[in-house]
Amino acid sequence: MDPSDISKEIKRLVNLIRYYNECYFQKGISQISDYAYDQLLEQLARLEEAYPHLKHPDSPTQVVGEQPSKAFAVVYHQTPMLSLAKTYSEEALEQFVTRVKRMVPNAIVDFICEPKIDGVALSLLYEKGNLVRVVTRGDGQKGDDITGHAIQCLHLPQKIQGAPSASFEVRGEAFMPKAVFQALNNKRKAEGAPLWANPRNITAGTLKALDIDLVKDRQLAFYGYSFYATSYHCPTQEAALVLLDSLGFATPPTYKVCHNVMDIMAYIHYWAQHKKDLPVEMDGIVIKVNNLHQQHIIGMTAKSPRWAIAYKYQPEMAHSILEKVTFQVGRTGAVTPVAHFTPIPLAGTMVRRASLHNADEIARRDLYLGDTIFIEKGGDIIPKVVGVDRARRNKTSKPIVFIHSCPVCGTPLHRTTGSVAYYCPNKQQCLPQLKGALLHFAHRKAMDIDTLGPKTIDALFEAKLVQNIADLYTLRYEAVNRLEGFQSISTQKLLFNIEASKKKPFDRLLFALGIKHIGETVAKKLALHFRSMDRLKQATATQLLALPDIGEKIVRSILDYLQDPYQQVILHRLEAAGLQFALPQTVDTVLPLSSKNFVISGTFQKFTREELTRSIEQAGGRVLTSMSAKVDYLVSGTKAGPSKLAKAMEWAIPILEENDFIKMIQ
Repeated sequence: MDPSDISKEIKRLVNLIRYYNECYFQKGISQISDYAYDQLLEQLARLEEAYPHLKHPDSPTQVVGEQPSKAFAVVYHQTPMLSLAKTYSEEALEQFVTRVKRMVPNAIVDFICEPKIDGVALSLLYEKGNLVRVVTRGDGQKGDDITGHAIQCLHLPQKIQGAPSASFEVRGEAFMPKAVFQALNNKRKAEGAPLWANPRNITAGTLKALDIDLVKDRQLAFYGYSFYATSYHCPTQEAALVLLDSLGFATPPTYKVCHNVMDIMAYIHYWAQHKKDLPVEMDGIVIKVNNLHQQHIIGMTAKSPRWAIAYKYQPEMAHSILEKVTFQVGRTGAVTPVAHFTPIPLAGTMVRRASLHNADEIARRDLYLGDTIFIEKGGDIIPKVVGVDRARRNKTSKPIVFIHSCPVCGTPLHRTTGSVAYYCPNKQQCLPQLKGALLHFAHRKAMDIDTLGPKTIDALFEAKLVQNIADLYTLRYEAVNRLEGFQSISTQKLLFNIEASKKKPFDRLLFALGIKHIGETVAKKLALHFRSMDRLKQATATQLLALPDIGEKIVRSILDYLQDPYQQVILHRLEAAGLQFALPQTVDTVLPLSSKNFVISGTFQKFTREELTRSIEQAGGRVLTSMSAKVDYLVSGTKAGPSKLAKAMEWAIPILEENDFIKMIQ
């Protein structure tokens, strides 16, 4: 290859990897799979090794992680936070074991295997048992101080009694549990919002979100895996994990000391088959020398320790032919391109389409119709296009161009500054937005009109019986009963449920309106503070911003909605129909649970968790998502979380059973 071509290829790889790093670390977006990224990095490393004089001084192969963000204070690590060398090869893993044993001659070398959690590495600093700082890994030498964010969304011990050292550091991984990720995605699906691709992305985005209300509403977890102190030393990595557990930190749910390559491979193969059983996403196994003194002897490079390696599972990937791209309009008006390809089996299901996210993604991938594309399932959940085989491209193919007008109503699309999405602004007449608004309005956590599903909404629109949510309250028996598939009983049930929705409280109505960025939690906070729609309409931006957890983005969305003449007509009609536009008048007596904080854990016989939450809030209390010293009571049901029970006992927080709680509110 000509030297100028080699130089251009190195430059291309450097710029491409930097772009992916920025997306991954700064924006919390995985534009390509980990495997594809690692292949690019390996390709660059091979070229740099063969042509060292062409190597960039700040090459991505020499950089750990990310550059610290300008939005947070920068903190230098007491000990560098290095990245791990990675491999997808069993042969390379055997070579690692042989190499390590050669570096510690005449000694027995044991290894400890831990799951490689797909999360965000953090450093926690404690002084005299008190948590004083939480810092991201950053570039390995320095990271972002995210202490305020971490305290809001992570369950971390904030005061530790009996620590073996006055000053110590705990390192570990922040992540979003699978159950939390699935619940949040279910909520986004019900609200018509795009689904998140994987827990790692949303974890990174949460820890660095500039809007603090986003942080508080997302439950993250933390596994500790390293303990550092100048006046105390653990003899082994296994002992460090035991110590962390005794200090109140969650540690990886499985780890094992292995004596040879056969033990290590058995552990790797076992969890390749059973990783779905864990509560957290794992993408491989970390293998470390167990003895910490031996680790010190073996040492490290500028980028990674020589005594550890990460074996990564290869993602299940398939290829197919891109047949067409369609454009979908969501409830909020966001237009999403969707790739349709020849159906293929992938991760246990037949897959035929995948989101292409936005116009920038199409342009960056340089997609053509007829391309051979590579598809993965992100977190084994959502199919995504992760690559293109340009070598197979037909010369007569044409590139895919993002549309300029709404594919449904023809309205010119709008893109706000700084946004990656195009929106259709025609909220009054664009059919997918109108139907999406009704489906959201009928959601069980909104107005709970359970007989108003997608098929019924389609039928109502086709018959021109509804155009917006207010039209639901003008429906008549004769008109509905004439619809195809409707009999007397189904007609009566639909109308009964619509009528019953008039009694849903004001906070449910606020959520049901579908105001952008107003989820269930924010709707409750607004309703409890303002008590009525009239008072909310009179609120200024300054008054709204004064509320806890309400950021500028939410305020702008509320004001835009309430000042929109079209929405004002809808609100007037809903109020005239008899919906609840205010919370009941409060009496002057103090509510029984005023100023009390609760955590709920487990399942109950007389309440669903939603009913229990509502009972607490109606009695003046507040429901928190995690245990802390601020909690006044833990309401414990069947299969309550052991860690929450342990924390309640450790901090002398009263534990209420179901009947105890009922007596309290009575």
